[in-house]
Amino acid sequence: MSDSAPDYANLHKLHGNWIKRTALMLKARMPWAELDELLQWGAIGMLEATRRFDRSIGIDFQAFAARRIRGAMIDGLRREGALRRGESLFEPDVVDSAALKDGSSPEDPLAQLMRSDNRVLLVEALKKLPPLEYRVIALHFYDEMNNREIAAILEISEGYASRIRKRALESLAVDLASRVKGETV
Repeated sequence: MSDSAPDYANLHKLHGNWIKRTALMLKARMPWAELDELLQWGAIGMLEATRRFDRSIGIDFQAFAARRIRGAMIDGLRREGALRRGESLFEPDVVDSAALKDGSSPEDPLAQLMRSDNRVLLVEALKKLPPLEYRVIALHFYDEMNNREIAAILEISEGYASRIRKRALESLAVDLASRVKGETV
């Protein structure tokens, strides 16, 4: 952690209203969420951001903390939802069916793309996506939302959100494959 991160005593003073605003925005998009729980998860996210912040990376603390706070709230909602439904977070059947023949698990398509040496190609491909597909991809990979959360925000069905994400990933794969080969799309 960098010495320039705010100290714990000033966190509430500096960012308490910001955590509350983030919680209220999520509550508005996901009415089933409990505001008190969102606030608690947001505070935990702020503490985690403070511990992990490193100014040498070149990111502003508030930008770094925003993602941690929102992510902590969404993770809390996911955990709480699984507990309410009586599910375990790691169903053995799901994990087994997700394993590849060689025993490894499939990698997230965007993670594969981000690992690419030429991120410019990815940025160009993302710019070519239709607005709805881009928004679904951003909500899923950047904001770490699942189909239910995306559907609630965009006011569409979960199935449609899934189809849009699949279509966008397929478009990105085709676009990137042709760009790597030197073709224009």
